Amino acid sequence: MKRIAGIPFLILGILLVYYYSVRAWQMFLNVCPNHDFLSWDENIRLATVLDQYVDFRDGSWFRGFFPFLESPTWPPLRSIITFASLYFPTDWPITYRDSFNGLIFLIFVYPTLFYILSKVTRSWFWGSVLSFFSFILTLQTQEVPAYSLTSMLETQSMFFLLWSAYALYRLYEEDNSGEIRTSTKYLVAFSLFGFYFTKYPYGILFFMACFTYEFLRNPTKYKDVIVYLYKDYAKGFRLAYLVFVVLMIFSLPVLRVVSNINLNQRPFKMFMYYISLVLFVDLSLYMFRNRSKAIAVFPRTTVVLWVYAVFPAFLWLFCNPDRVSALIDAQMIVNHYTRSFFLTLWTEPGIDPKVPGIFDFVWGFRILFLVSSVSILYFFANKSKNWKDKIKDPLFGATVAIFLELLILELATGNKQPRHVLQFIPAIGFFTTAWSLRFVQSAESKPFLAAGYLSIAVVLGLVGWNLFYNQGLLSDRFFQTKPFCYRGTNVSDFQPAREIANQLDPTKKYILINAFHDKEKYETKGRVLASDFDLAMKLKTYEKGAVRNDHPRKWKDWSKFDSVLLLSDTCPDAFVEEKFESRSKILIAESTLVKTYREGSGIACLQEFRILKPEVTK
Repeated sequence: MKRIAGIPFLILGILLVYYYSVRAWQMFLNVCPNHDFLSWDENIRLATVLDQYVDFRDGSWFRGFFPFLESPTWPPLRSIITFASLYFPTDWPITYRDSFNGLIFLIFVYPTLFYILSKVTRSWFWGSVLSFFSFILTLQTQEVPAYSLTSMLETQSMFFLLWSAYALYRLYEEDNSGEIRTSTKYLVAFSLFGFYFTKYPYGILFFMACFTYEFLRNPTKYKDVIVYLYKDYAKGFRLAYLVFVVLMIFSLPVLRVVSNINLNQRPFKMFMYYISLVLFVDLSLYMFRNRSKAIAVFPRTTVVLWVYAVFPAFLWLFCNPDRVSALIDAQMIVNHYTRSFFLTLWTEPGIDPKVPGIFDFVWGFRILFLVSSVSILYFFANKSKNWKDKIKDPLFGATVAIFLELLILELATGNKQPRHVLQFIPAIGFFTTAWSLRFVQSAESKPFLAAGYLSIAVVLGLVGWNLFYNQGLLSDRFFQTKPFCYRGTNVSDFQPAREIANQLDPTKKYILINAFHDKEKYETKGRVLASDFDLAMKLKTYEKGAVRNDHPRKWKDWSKFDSVLLLSDTCPDAFVEEKFESRSKILIAESTLVKTYREGSGIACLQEFRILKPEVTK
């Protein structure tokens, strides 16, 4: 009967997702004029994918596949998805397909919420009810609509972090029951590794959060682990080296705050890479050689996390030194868009410019959080179980892991952009609604039961009010006020890139020297469009021709290209021409100027030099 009662909420949820998705995509197509461009990071990722497409098209299979293996800054998962979308049978431009990926992942969040909450509450009815309101909480935010229509990684992070929270729930639930199934181990691999393959830093922070909870969950067991490692592994030099490396790693966020030391230097980053690599290899080999004893000493859940998520993640990390460099770079970034991630979740939008809130109607979240907190306190105050069993509760474990990741992110990073908390919202919706229901399920008296149902009714009512509030999805203002156009609505902002790209022959192959990527041009107006110039030219030529950025390590000759493009703020430009002449001498390449184009706004100028083939120069 309850399952039948849940059908209306399931239908409402599906209709809500459908309504939002269709209307939002219509807004993207009809209102946003700059959907032929992406953001800086997205431009770089898509430009790389287009280069790979050209390589595969021309039969350079290794060169085409290598960027997936290299992936120094961003994991390859999103690039693989984008690359696959190039072959989809649709006439959508590739920027449309790439942006649609963000919407797809947001759509996937709803069925994931329904499945997870149905399993956790063991009720199809409550799963449909709570997933409906959790998705409302996710949608009714200041920035999710904009990020759902980009190829930024926020909605992908939502999806995999939500699955990661459930994977931990399953892992701890089955550990408590006595046997961890193989399907759960694969779920841990899919979710945690998927989250890591969305954003390297956040994946590593989540591993840290998981192992912090592992210690809280099994303090006695970890006492044995420490004794075992001290007696059998960390002896003499190994102990000193282990302490040294750990202190070096954990000192990075501290040094960023308390000193002016410039850690963003390649020698230092390579030093950090090699000392960490030696420790990882040594510890991994030791664990493998002594795996029987290690499995007996370590908690089963720790073994599963290490084997199915942490070890392969760090193995992938250390395969490329540039990944470690990128991690250190990310840790050194300082952006004070908000004072605190926790305050960003709690604050009403528009009240404090230093803490931009994200929820449209923040009282829905506030009351939901308070009710779930009371439920957790009631859970621990209840004397039906001892404290050790309560600490090992699977829902408590998943909750603590998510909270710890947010706490570590708060303490460890100076890059405090409000968008960094968006990935937590579906997971927060999952465990706050589940804890609110837990209060009802564990109530031992009629007054507590009545209070529980009343609190759920109030919470769901306040969260549901988001749909009708000032900027509610079902009000007239939602699609009028939300920032759906991530790249703005001013067509002229990107017109220079469009004009430059229009000068290219789509069937020719060009090598590009883009001066706007160099430090010498950071103060020019064209600098902000550096990646837009690249993307526009590659989109113009990727199907039949090519535009490839020149790089001494990648291009040992220009024989496969028809022309060299010099892009700068002026023509002629001594800086870019000096680079061009230097490269021409090294590659023994001759060329002749065939075109000069100054685009309308005056911020960029393009020169095309036709490469003279050997038979022409003789």
